[in-house]
Amino acid sequence: MINLLINAAPPLAAEIATRFGGHPLAPSTMNFAWPACRTCNGLMQFLAQLLVPGEADVPDRLLLLFMCQNDPGACNEWEPDGGANLVQVHDLPQSFSAMSPPPDSGPTLRASVHGAIVEARSAADYDSARDRWPSERGKGPREVLGQLAGAPSWLQGDETPVCAACQNRMRFVAQLEEGPDHNTAMNFGGGCAYVFDCSCGAATGKMLWQC
Repeated sequence: MINLLINAAPPLAAEIATRFGGHPLAPSTMNFAWPACRTCNGLMQFLAQLLVPGEADVPDRLLLLFMCQNDPGACNEWEPDGGANLVQVHDLPQSFSAMSPPPDSGPTLRASVHGAIVEARSAADYDSARDRWPSERGKGPREVLGQLAGAPSWLQGDETPVCAACQNRMRFVAQLEEGPDHNTAMNFGGGCAYVFDCSCGAATGKMLWQC
């Protein structure tokens, strides 16, 4: 089964749920600082939060995705270890609060907000499920936002990252398309992003994109 992420109305601002855009939810006990790009030092843009079901010894998690969108745009946002994107991993359950960027901080928030629902589809792989969904549902292809868990459909070959804590290959969490609206899409170079975390207990995450 392939778990497609399908465009939906945004959840409530304080709801622990998958959401693209809006304000990130961070643990209420955390001394949260808005993430900055290690290349240009500008604050990164909040892309999305993903509610990821647990498995085996891994609890349910909320993953926060950030990526540099500052000019001049030379920060290698596609690299998992380049410092121009960030995945924060927060184990559940715990209390969360909405976070806001500092005033006049640049492109830290996206222009659109939307949610996602999960639709399980019987298909050989993500590409097959994504390509069939529009005709089966009578909707546009951009309504498919990606997939949750399963296996990545690589555009340029396997680039599964290694956990900095345990040095093992990380767990695939999600593959993301750029979004339902071209004008406010996430900038993955016209391709897809791939999100990973690790089950080693260090609560680490990484993201990369290919086009």
